[in-house]
Formats: sequence, C-alpha cells, structure tokens
Amino acid sequence: MKKVLYVLNDCMRKFSYERTEGLSRAFRAMEEPVDLYVVRSDGYSEFAPEHNCGEYNIFRLPDYSEFDGILLDINSVFTTDNDAYASRGTLYAAEAAAASGRPVISMANDMEGFYYVGIDNYSAMQTVIRHLHREMGLTDFWFVMGPADNYENLERTRGLRDYCKENGLPCGEDRFYAESFIIECGIHAFRALFDRHGGALPQAVICANDHIALGICHAAEKAGYQVPRDFLLTGFDNTDVSSYLSPSITTVDQVSWSLGDACADVLRRIWQGERVPRRVCTPTQLILRESTGHASDQQDLKKQIMEYIGRNSSSTDFSYRLSAMQYQLPGCRSVEEMGRALVQCLSTLKCGGVSLVLDSSLFENSSALPFDDSARQTKDAAGDLPIEGYSDSMELVFQWEAGKEPRTVRKRVGRTLRVRGQGEQGENYLFTPIHFKEYTVGCLVFHDCLDLIRIKGVSSVVNTLTMALRNYFAGRRLKYMNLLLSGISRKDALTGLYNRLGYHDLAYPLFRELSRRGGRLGILFLDMDHLKQVNDTFGHAAGDAAIRSISNAILHSIPADAIPVRYGGDEFLVLLPCAQEQRLREILDAVSADLPLEAERLGAPDMLDISAGCVLSDPEEAKTLDQYVELADSLMYAEKNAKRAGEKVRA
Repeated sequence: MKKVLYVLNDCMRKFSYERTEGLSRAFRAMEEPVDLYVVRSDGYSEFAPEHNCGEYNIFRLPDYSEFDGILLDINSVFTTDNDAYASRGTLYAAEAAAASGRPVISMANDMEGFYYVGIDNYSAMQTVIRHLHREMGLTDFWFVMGPADNYENLERTRGLRDYCKENGLPCGEDRFYAESFIIECGIHAFRALFDRHGGALPQAVICANDHIALGICHAAEKAGYQVPRDFLLTGFDNTDVSSYLSPSITTVDQVSWSLGDACADVLRRIWQGERVPRRVCTPTQLILRESTGHASDQQDLKKQIMEYIGRNSSSTDFSYRLSAMQYQLPGCRSVEEMGRALVQCLSTLKCGGVSLVLDSSLFENSSALPFDDSARQTKDAAGDLPIEGYSDSMELVFQWEAGKEPRTVRKRVGRTLRVRGQGEQGENYLFTPIHFKEYTVGCLVFHDCLDLIRIKGVSSVVNTLTMALRNYFAGRRLKYMNLLLSGISRKDALTGLYNRLGYHDLAYPLFRELSRRGGRLGILFLDMDHLKQVNDTFGHAAGDAAIRSISNAILHSIPADAIPVRYGGDEFLVLLPCAQEQRLREILDAVSADLPLEAERLGAPDMLDISAGCVLSDPEEAKTLDQYVELADSLMYAEKNAKRAGEKVRA
C-alpha cells in the first residue's frame, strides 16, 4: 500500500477538483493500491492575514516523511511581503517536503529541487497572442497580469514580452498592469490603463486569467464600452468562468484532468525505478469564443452547460441540507449534536465518513477558565491555542462512518494526525482546518468525499461549523463569567484556591469524564501541622499568613490542568488527571520545597509543615469521588498521627 500526500490551496477553483479527481482515479487504476491524503487550505491574498494564518497552518499537520510521494499544489498561495502568513505556509510545505527524502512533484509551479508537472505557461500564452497577431492581424495590446512573483504569471508575462520583441510589437511598461488573479485586478487595470493612454483603447486586452477578464468587462461596460464591439479580450485557465459570461471569453483550457493523471504516472515510474524527466508538461487547448469575435463552439457550449446542470442538480439537495445545518447548529447544546447535524448534511453526497478533531483545551477552558492568581482574573482562553502547528492535546471527538451510527469518541491523537486506510482499491482523505482566526482549533477529516471539492462545498461546511463551535465555546465561557459576576464565586477569598462550591462544580464533572474514558484522577489531601499552636503563639494574622504560604506553594507546584481547593480551614485538596502515583509524590515534594520560601516571603513562622495523603482513582472500581477523598483524608491522618507519635518518643 502506497500513501501520497497532496498539499492543496484550493480557493474553490474548478480545476482543483479536476486535478484531485484525476489523481484519485489514476491511483485507483494502479495495480498496487494508493491512499491519497489531501491537506487542503482555503487561503487567499485578499483574506484577512489572521484567517490565512489559521488556514495555512494545516500544512504543518502531516509528517511528510511518512508518505511515499508528495504533491505540492500551492502556486496560488501568494508570497508577497504583505501576506507573511502565506509566505510562511508555503515555505513550510516546501521545506518539509524537501526534508522528507521522498519524491516531490510541484504542480503548476516550477520549484528548484522538485519534479514539475504542469502546463507550459510560456508557450500557452504565446499561442494566445500568436492567434491574435497572425490570424487576426492585431498589433495593439494591453496586458493585464497577476501577482508579480507568481510562477505561472511570470511565465505568461515572459511569453508575451518575448513574442512582442521577436515580432516588433509594442510592449512597453505603459501597456502592462500587474496586481492579482481576482476580478478587482481587471477593474483596476482598465481604469488605470484607460487613463494612462488618454482614453484610447487597444485592439485587444490579454489577461492572465478569466477572473481578470471578467473585471475588464465590468469596468469597460461601466465606461460605456463593450467587448468585442470596441476591443477584443482574452483570459486564461478558468474555463468555468469564461464559458458562462456574455460575451463568452476566449481562453486557454489547462485540461486539468490530465495533470492529475500525469502526476500519478510520474510517481508510478519513480516507484518502479525508472528515470523520469524533471519537467513534464501537460497539454493545453486554446478555446475561441465571442470575446474575440468568434462564434462559440456549440459542442463546447453544450458540454459546459451540461456540466453546469450536472453540478447544480447533484448539489441542490446538498444546498438544502447545508441550509438546514446552518439553521440547526446555533441551537446545538453539544459538539455531538453539531456532529450529527453535519452528518445529515453530508449524507446527500458520496461520503465514506467524517471525523472531527479538536484541541481538548477548548473543553477545559470553557468549563473552568485559567486563573491568574497574581492578577486575580481569568486569562485569555485563546492564549492556550497554538498559532503554528498543532498541540499534543488534539482529540478525536466525533466520528461517523457511512452505514454506521455517529459516535462521540474523545480519544487523544496528538499533534500529528494519521489515518490508516483499509480498502483494497485505495482510499482518499480530505483534511481541512478549523481555526478561530489565527488560533488553531482542530480539523475536519472527510473520507471518500471529494464531491465536496467538486461542488465547492468544503468552505461552506467548515465555515458554518467553525462559527457554531466558536459561539458554543464562547457561550460556555460567558456562562462561567456570569456566575463569577453574579457573586457566586468559586474562589476562596484568602488563598485564591477554589472553595467548596468550586470543588463541587469542577471536581465531580472531571471525575465522571475521566471514569468514562478510563482515565485516573489523582487526589492529594494536604493538612497543615500545628495551626492551633501558630494561632496561639503568634496570633491569627500569622495563622492566615501560614495558610497563604501553603496555598501559594501549591499554586507554584501544580500543572495547569490541576484543580487546587481549600477544602477546610487548614485542609487542602489537589486533583488532576494523572496516570501514576509518582506524579502526585513529585507535586508533594515540590510543595514541601517551596513552603519555606513562601513562609519567609509572607512573614509566617518557620515552623510550618504539612501532612499528606495520596490516592489514585481506579476506573474499574465502583467508588465515588467522596470515597476516594475520604481515603486520602485517612492516609493524611495516618501520617499526622505517625508524626505525633514520633514527637512523643523524642520528648
């Protein structure tokens, strides 16, 4: 069984599905099964930088060295200085791929050290201007290009400049405009070039893609001009955009299905030990349409219309289910309910299953916000979520497989997620990020569900679920804050530890959750020795200082997921998820070591000492939390009595 990683920046492009489906189809046809893992982002240069940061972080999810081949389809991730997040995401994917030692194919972007599979952008763009020049006799052009540091754009621009120079056509900088690959580029370009040339139009405008051409059409119509009456227009490679416009746009079809087939063939030949050329170019096709004065090919138009109808007919039910999910999610009272609403939506598609992975700190922070003892206020919960990479606290929280009932899991999976295919014909998995702006929250994993890319539904599903999750966890945090603000505080005023109310609200749910998952709860029962003697000898103020000394030593010594409680006057509890009693002993030693320092700092007597009892719960036993606490209490008293007996012997 081979495993191939496909790193994809989608941007909901039509050819993203064609490439992905081409790969999947080719891998299924191989003699040895190949599993395809698609790690997909939806970043774009015009999105907020924080959003892109969260999107491109998905590139850090896989262990690149675990795969037999790597495909990078990240040419649309712009690397300009004003989008540093995109640059970091692109560089990480390229560096991790290079360091993996595996064969790497860069799709549509010729990157040093990798195989290149894609079209010959240089020659394809020369095909466009050659037709306009030689077949139609045009000599006066404007050129509207994409981002200046994008590989495809650079090659297309170079092809135009070289052709013009070789054929004596004007191609000065006054005829070029470069910005981005989106509609606004065409709008801005028409206005700028129109003003630059004093209102004189060229014979034709050549655009780096069809989205730009659409922007040119809009701006020209607003200025009172029409294509092709006043000038001709060409696009490039977004054939789903160009075919439905009026006029339809002359363009270059990348025949993207063939790119997926070619990548699979290159990997197959490498695996078989064959020598493969570093560059493999796939075919293109110049499609002449109304924007250059040609009548649209009726067969081509019929094909495009049938594809359009097919896509919409197959996605209509999904759209209705998506709307239903968007309506249901705000009312969901648990992540499990959200998962079931998601399954109802996906059940309309060919989908083998879905897994929801979330950072477990979300659940912890929503039920008990971290507390900064020195500032006496809660910390920002988002501060515990990573910005780069994934944390070790990632959990598989919900899973559904086709033909089975959805189920809640809560299984720790760690920072690097893996899926193991079991099919004999090769499986495909689609990973897409879940994030709150730049903060990494988790990911959705779709099994055998490439239809989501075809109908451009991935972003809709993920964005809807993300908004619901964000509101859900924010609501839980708000509920907790309202409890604090209403005066029902769970903190002890003297020590800052949780009081009995806090113990009740936090310890019991934690015990139940750990027991359900087969985990253990560590219980450390501490009691101050000689408090009465301190009060009688030094006064109650000294006794309070002694109690604060112990509580501060506890806070300094426990991990972030522990629950510290002032259980009584001089009695303290520490509860935490724990696998070994040795961990409790280490905490007790740390408290004892820190106690003299705290006593000196707070002016407490130097006679402070504590007795302790340590207990580890057993999920196989039928004991309650209260019974475990009583056991820890009895062990503490046994230690205290032993100390007293020793003191009598010495006396």
